[in-house]
Amino acid sequence: MKIIVNLGLIVVLTLTTIITGCKKDDNTNSSSQLITPQSFLAADNYTSLIIEVKYIEGYSPTQESLDNLKNFLSARLNKPDGITIVTSSLTSQGRTSYSLTDIRYLEKLNRQYKSTNKILTAYIFFADGGYIEDTENTKILGIAYGATSAAIFEKTIVDYSGGLAQPTQEVLETTIMNHEFGHLLGLVNNGSKMLNNHQDLTHGHHCTDENCLMYYKVETSDIIGNLIGGNIPELDNNCINDLRLNGGK
Repeated sequence: MKIIVNLGLIVVLTLTTIITGCKKDDNTNSSSQLITPQSFLAADNYTSLIIEVKYIEGYSPTQESLDNLKNFLSARLNKPDGITIVTSSLTSQGRTSYSLTDIRYLEKLNRQYKSTNKILTAYIFFADGGYIEDTENTKILGIAYGATSAAIFEKTIVDYSGGLAQPTQEVLETTIMNHEFGHLLGLVNNGSKMLNNHQDLTHGHHCTDENCLMYYKVETSDIIGNLIGGNIPELDNNCINDLRLNGGK
């Protein structure tokens, strides 16, 4: 979305910029090779989950967004000993963009919690810059990589929320976090078997239902208008059935 300011008038052009919500990286982090989507969904091996949130100072997610993520996961994961979110800040290095290599390196340096015994851990990094593959017309808001890790490009989210004809920061953050975690849970056909075929093969590991959280247009500027009313997309029945089939609720 491109915003033009002219003599105090703001004109919003919705067709000139595509905002990409996620880019799925299929490589598995070496520290989490034994973790699968079923590790999140079932209680067989892990009965609790700790989500470690690292954010660059000044780019923390809202508490409401974190609460929304916890509620989203609590409704789908069998974690009888609970889900905990732990946050802490990192000092900015003045980057304007991050590559996947940069993100992995920062995780290696700063990730404190490792999965052990009955405790499963996940890691989310909130960046103060964009993704290195961003272009003038395409912005990536988040990536899921490895088995337990995701990055949210918080500066881009801040830039495209809270303004005229834009969703609130909470709504956009929640949508992207839930979507990326959906990929970590194996959606769609991304480690969690499908009960019924609903994968949009044209758009990778996404759902064919246009109203679903895992629909590919959640990645584009088309979703911005849909979020203005405050409605956060939810999983459709096919995605929920897949999670249940693979050990979830």
